Amino acid sequence: MRFKHLEDVKQTYFEHFRDALYYSFLSLQASVYFLIHGVYPDIFIKSGSATIFNINGQIINKYKK
Repeated sequence: MRFKHLEDVKQTYFEHFRDALYYSFLSLQASVYFLIHGVYPDIFIKSGSATIFNINGQIINKYKK
């Protein structure tokens, strides 16, 4: 089976799968930061946003290559 998206991003299925799992883990981490911050606003004040910003930067840099 061929995937147009994989051709567009110039990755194999397993490279793409690895990256998707990595971003999924980071997104889950950010989600936990946001949840804890929602319950107790004095902790993880910038952690969730910083994690999302980091993910965005990594994806942007990947596609600049």
